[in-house]
Formats: sequence, structure tokens, C-alpha cells
Amino acid sequence: MKDLCFRWGINHYTTIPYYLQASLAGRVNRNLKAALKIFHHESQVSWDEYLSSLSLAFNTAVHVSHKSTPDKLFLGRELKCPLAVRWDLTPASNGAMGQMPPKFWEIAYENLIRAKKVAQRYNLNRRPHQNQVGDTVLYRINLVSSYALNISAKLLLKCSRPMIIAKFMRPNVVLLANPETGVITRRAHVSQLKAFRN
Repeated sequence: MKDLCFRWGINHYTTIPYYLQASLAGRVNRNLKAALKIFHHESQVSWDEYLSSLSLAFNTAVHVSHKSTPDKLFLGRELKCPLAVRWDLTPASNGAMGQMPPKFWEIAYENLIRAKKVAQRYNLNRRPHQNQVGDTVLYRINLVSSYALNISAKLLLKCSRPMIIAKFMRPNVVLLANPETGVITRRAHVSQLKAFRN
């Protein structure tokens, strides 16, 4: 993998475990899980048969930030869903790329900039983290039950044993080390940390 990335000039970055905000794929998977829970909470046998319909629903939904659909931004036209194909009576030339408004992408970009300003106003009163290298912290553990191992997630501890912040990789990403040996054990986001007090 390192050789492939070197030959193609790719900067390979890995994301933080169990931190969905770090990856677009994690966000998509979270939306997909929510949709599957809504439609298949009673019968969980045939959920995989409807993934293409859910994909179509996600790709044709108007996004709140750029006020457009993903397929229109990617293809330059609206994706035709099964009902639209069956009942669409408009001439074929109306859906062509040449008929797109000339400033469509500029308008979408301006909407994204406007949404970013709203996010900045929303985050105005957020306090930055106070973590520093050498602090003793606990990190949140993602619990998984196992019937085979007789483990119930409800009865497990929700935080790790005390760890030390060894290094900041990015402003919000830290490397955690074992306080006794100094060996780095994992990477974590600061939102997953809690100060340890004796």
C-alpha cells in the first residue's frame, strides 16, 4: 500500500477509530443504518434487497447546505427515478448537460459558503479543549455485546483505564500511551477523552 501511494503521489491518511465525523464514509454509513432501522426494524431478513432504493433516495435528496441533490452536482442533471422514467413527458433535450443554468455550480458553492458561516456562528460559544501533552485521561470505549462470550455491553465499563497524552498529531487528534510503560496504544479524538481525577 505504501508503494502504491508513493508511485501515484497519494497522501494516505487514516481516520480515528469509532469517530464518525472524521470520514465521509462514516457519515454515509450512519445515515444508511438509520434508514435500515426505520424500514427493517420488524423484519431483518431482506434488508439487503433494498439497498439500491436507499441509495437512490440518498442521491436524489436535496442537501441542506448546498440546496441541491448530490446527483445534480455530480452529473449536471437530476437522476431519473423509476416513476420519473415512467411518467416523464418532457422532451429528451431538456435534461441534457447543455441545458444546465450557466452558474449552477457557482450558486451551489455560494450556498456552501453561506452554510459554513452559519456553522461558524453556531460554534461561536464552543470552548476549545484544555488537553495538553502529559495529561492523564480516560477515553470512551465502544461497547459490543457477545452472546458467545457471555458479555453484555450494558455491564461493561464505558471508559478505559487511565492513559497519558503522548503527542498531538493534529489539533484534535492525540496519541495515547500506557502511563507505566510509555508505549503508545491508540489514537483518539479529543471529544472521546475525559480528564482523569484521582
